Amino acid sequence: MTFDDVFERLGAIDKAAASLLAAAGFHPDRGLSGTVRPLRDPAEDIFLREFTENLLESLELLHEELAYLGSPVSGEYRLEPLPDGRYGFFDRNGTAHRLSCGRVLEAKIHDKYGRLRWAGCRIEHDGSDYYLWGHMDLPLAGLTVREREVTP
Repeated sequence: MTFDDVFERLGAIDKAAASLLAAAGFHPDRGLSGTVRPLRDPAEDIFLREFTENLLESLELLHEELAYLGSPVSGEYRLEPLPDGRYGFFDRNGTAHRLSCGRVLEAKIHDKYGRLRWAGCRIEHDGSDYYLWGHMDLPLAGLTVREREVTP
């Protein structure tokens, strides 16, 4: 089995999950809608609602992550400090892209086993400088990053 095979099967699961989420009227911020009718035991309904919403949240996360991974990579860039104190990169057209707190990207790093790999991360600021969440010890200048062309 290849990664393509795995993602093909995950795509089928995602399609069924999206249908279930729509039929249940589920939204991550609001939970289940009134389309899911209660049983006769209110105590059981509360129990089932909580578990069901947790499961549906997991399906929603699966959908979001598959959409992210299915989005094309816009390119690889090297981070550099910009005159305004932020970090950013220049695209192929020479346009500067300034990074702000919360910006999601992928960085090429060495993991704890010394393997070079891509890691999902986001830019944050600690009051004095910018850093990668989960990788505070990595200097940003010269770091290779990439972004995906995710559509909302």
